[in-house]
Amino acid sequence: MLKTTRETAIWGYFPTDRMPVLTVESGTVVRIDAINQFGVSAPEGPVAYFEALGVPAEEVLPELAEVAKNPRPAGSSGHILTGPIRIEGAEPGDVLEIRIMEVAPRVAYGVNSTGPGAGVCGDLLDTASTRLLRLDEGDQYYSFAGGFKVPFRPFMGIMGVAPPTSAGLVSANPPDRWGGNLDFRDLTAGSTLYLPVFQPGGMFYTGDSHGAQGHGEVDQTAVEHSMSLTARFIVRKDVSLRYPRAENDTSIWCMGIDEDLDVALQIAVREAVAYLVETTKGALTTADAYALCSIAVDFVVAEAVDGNKVIVASIAKSLLP
Repeated sequence: MLKTTRETAIWGYFPTDRMPVLTVESGTVVRIDAINQFGVSAPEGPVAYFEALGVPAEEVLPELAEVAKNPRPAGSSGHILTGPIRIEGAEPGDVLEIRIMEVAPRVAYGVNSTGPGAGVCGDLLDTASTRLLRLDEGDQYYSFAGGFKVPFRPFMGIMGVAPPTSAGLVSANPPDRWGGNLDFRDLTAGSTLYLPVFQPGGMFYTGDSHGAQGHGEVDQTAVEHSMSLTARFIVRKDVSLRYPRAENDTSIWCMGIDEDLDVALQIAVREAVAYLVETTKGALTTADAYALCSIAVDFVVAEAVDGNKVIVASIAKSLLP
C-alpha cells in the first residue's frame, strides 16, 4: 500500500529526477490511497472549506492539510500527485501496462465547482458555482438537483509516467504522450491503460480522482472525490507505443492528444488505423483500416478543458475477426 503523505505527494507536475517513493517488481499489485486536490489550496484550509459545504470536520481526510504544507513550484497545476512508483525493468521505449483492479471511495462525498471563465463556455456563468455531491449508502449514485441521480463511476483523472527529460518542467494540467490528466471516464475498474515509457523505471504518478464525469469534462471539473486505486503494474517489452492506449472487455481505445482538437482527432485516426493494420497482421490495408474507422469506429472527446485535448477512438472488440 502507498499512502498519500507530505513525503509521497507533490503539487501538479511530473519531475524526471524525483526519487521513487515505492519500488516494485513487474507484476506487482499496489493499492494507492490517493487524494483529490479540492480544498487543499483553500486559504481557510481544507477542513474549513469542506465544513462550509456541509461536511463534518471528522469526515475530512487529515492528509489534505498536511499535503497543503508542501511548496508548490512555479508552473505546476493545482493537482496533488502521489508518486512516483518505480517498476523494476522498465526502460525508455518499453510500455507500462496498468491493469485497474479497483477504484474505491475514501470519503462519501465529492465536489463539482465552476464559474466565470471556466470550461468550454467560460461566458456562461456570472458567478462561481460549487456543489457538494454525496453518495447514497450503497455507493451507487450521487443525488443531484431536481431529483437527478448521477451514477457512481469512479476513475483516476491522472495516471501518467515521467516524461522525457527534454520536456523540461511538465505541468500535470495538460495530458500528453506520457498520459497524465487524461480524464478519460472509461478507465474504471476492469480496464487496462498502456503508457509509453520515457524514463528508467517508468516512474508512475496518479491523482485527480473522480467519482463521475461526462466525456469532455466541459465545466472544468468532474465529481472531484478522493479515491484509492488498486492496480497491477506490468512492464511490456513486446510492444511499443507513441500515444497512450487502453482497453476493457468490449473495446480498444486509441488516443490522440494535442492542443488543437482537429490535430488530436487526426492523431487518434492514425493511431486507430495503425492498430487495425497491426492487429490483423496485414489482412487490412491502410485504405481498408481508414474506411473501417469511418464506418465502424467512434471518436469521442474525452478531455476538452485542460490545454491539450484528448480524442479517443473506440474500437469494438466484437468488430475484430
